[in-house]
Amino acid sequence: MKIKLNLFCCIFFLYTSFFYSQKVGIISEINSKMGYVVFKGELFTEKAIFEKDLEYNFIDFINQYYKGRNIISKNIDGFPFSMNFITSDELKYFQSLCKKNDIDELVIISKNKYYIQNDPMSIYKNLNHELGIEAYVKAKTRALLYGNFQIYIYNLKDHHVKTVINNIYIVHRFKTPVFNESYNLINKEVEKLFADDLEKLITRKMNKYYSK
Repeated sequence: MKIKLNLFCCIFFLYTSFFYSQKVGIISEINSKMGYVVFKGELFTEKAIFEKDLEYNFIDFINQYYKGRNIISKNIDGFPFSMNFITSDELKYFQSLCKKNDIDELVIISKNKYYIQNDPMSIYKNLNHELGIEAYVKAKTRALLYGNFQIYIYNLKDHHVKTVINNIYIVHRFKTPVFNESYNLINKEVEKLFADDLEKLITRKMNKYYSK
């Protein structure tokens, strides 16, 4: 009898876990590939002299983060590209998107569209990558990770949006130049270092959100 009861409890737990596990959707308007870009070293107004894709995929990491939390995630098309700010109209849209896709939360990755005067982030507005490693001709041993985007999470139950990330700026200095005469990265470890920095930052911010 005790064995049957334990078996029933186990089946009931698996049943409820399957049907009531949390589900998250991800919508994004940024290039999911991390970029690599080189500037001469002027501020605010200059254009990049080199830009390319790197192998790292940011959206893949977001999905891996949720997998690590045993939360089902899926990528969803349908970003409201006219979105400038989150208004009541956007909230209604996110609500309908959650109901349509049978998800509890929506991760919204939105590119930065507004810049103040002399905003250091404004040099990224015409790039092909909202996330990337930036290097400088005038400072060959210096590089930084930029993230010209915001991450919001919409919760269907609360019908509320919270900001998780608002732009990213992480600087490292190296003992030797980070790129060669063709502007390509010399050391693969540079990409890995910044990818690790990014994942630690996102994980910390996301964990903080889910700890509340």
